[in-house]
Amino acid sequence: MSTSDSQQQTMIREAMKAIAERRPGRTKLVYDKTKRTIVAVAENAQVPRALNITADDADMFAIVTLSTQWLRNEWDRMIRDGILAIRLSAWDQGDAYSQCDLGAQPAPSIVDGAVMFDGSRIPSISPNVRVVLSKESAGDIAAPSTFVAPDGAVYRAQAWRSIDGREELAEVHLADVQPDLAMRRAGLLESKVLKECSVLCIGLGTGGAHAAIELAKCGLGHFFLVDPDRLSVGNVVRHPGGISQVGRLKVNVVRDLILEKNPDAKVSIYSVAATAENEAAIGELIDQVDIVLCGTDNRPSKLLINRLSIEANVVAVYGGAFRRAYGGQILRVRPRRSPCHQCFISAMPEQANDVEISSESAADAIAYSDRPEAVEPGLSLDVLPIANMFTKIALLELLKDRESSLNILQRDFDAPWYLWLNRPEPGTPYATLPPLSESSDEMTINRWYGVYFDRDVGCSACGDFLSVTAAAYGLDATSLKPPPTAVVRG
Repeated sequence: MSTSDSQQQTMIREAMKAIAERRPGRTKLVYDKTKRTIVAVAENAQVPRALNITADDADMFAIVTLSTQWLRNEWDRMIRDGILAIRLSAWDQGDAYSQCDLGAQPAPSIVDGAVMFDGSRIPSISPNVRVVLSKESAGDIAAPSTFVAPDGAVYRAQAWRSIDGREELAEVHLADVQPDLAMRRAGLLESKVLKECSVLCIGLGTGGAHAAIELAKCGLGHFFLVDPDRLSVGNVVRHPGGISQVGRLKVNVVRDLILEKNPDAKVSIYSVAATAENEAAIGELIDQVDIVLCGTDNRPSKLLINRLSIEANVVAVYGGAFRRAYGGQILRVRPRRSPCHQCFISAMPEQANDVEISSESAADAIAYSDRPEAVEPGLSLDVLPIANMFTKIALLELLKDRESSLNILQRDFDAPWYLWLNRPEPGTPYATLPPLSESSDEMTINRWYGVYFDRDVGCSACGDFLSVTAAAYGLDATSLKPPPTAVVRG
């Protein structure tokens, strides 16, 4: 589809614009079978052995996507040198090219490109993709191929790609990435309301990783990621990370997925476990954030995070699935204002013990010496409702003291504990629930239930443990020592 005929180029551009706008034009594009190329002809002209190209065939050109912010930042060098080198991800056998700097995950195939002014000399080693900027006296500045330079000059971008020794025309989309993303979020989140917020995500399995990525989509600005594990082949059936990322640390996988959704986010990663050995490091991270999301699958880590969050006066949200993901639960802990995780264990020991066994480490942690536990993860579609609620509770907590139309939901989500059921699992208290279609005023599946319960005033983590214990046994509270923090068991 290459041509050096300036009149033909003008006619092709006019026809392409008319096709894109789905309106009649003075010229039309046809495929000339004799010349084996696309040509532009006058509307009433007849071309023998030609196929007419209509709006339904308009998506026939490759797309080249570049960042307008990058081009503005590099404009002084562009003016000085007349050319800018770029690296492009080539997707789908060259059907789309995107600037590598747009995101954290480039395509497996990378090609060289260049941005140059119309009339500039082509380098001796021609790049695979040339983006040519032509100055215009006037034009549609809202068009995706239009660039307004820092000096106010308007340019139209057109691209050519090299295919098997010939050049083909390609469309150019100049993306103003952050403004475009912010505009999409602005409807409910008032644009940049979460940009200054920070979250500590501990445990990046299916639920924790999903929550982090969803918060990135909402525009949250700073993430601290903690998980010691690597992505395995078995993880891929549920985890947002794909088969091409197997073997990578989960903190690295999720960091890249966050940056794919929110390129301006700041992401700090820590490939460590939430254990007593790392208590000081975990405590320092909690001190730096607005909220903690705990997606770990064992009780010791949850109790450690519970105690450290209370000490730092930072809200923590705990999310997890029941075994085989027949349901799940979310617990939000507002330090010394709502029940903590230790209170939860005391009040609802059966629910606290009902956890999904989705990994060998989780199975080993709860197995008896003579009776090993089987690894029985649930389906991704059963985990995701829990992960979504995990994220929503965290989002509402972050918005609580900020201007947002979503705060109307605060009255609907004021319970400390939330229960979700995917199915009436045999052998559980929910096995005899009525069918969903027959239940209008009683408990059933596929609904969230907010459950209220009181703080334990004698809780060893958030209550007055010494005074309550002394009163119960007729002791002098001043003679008692605080309990060891590492000896908190349900």
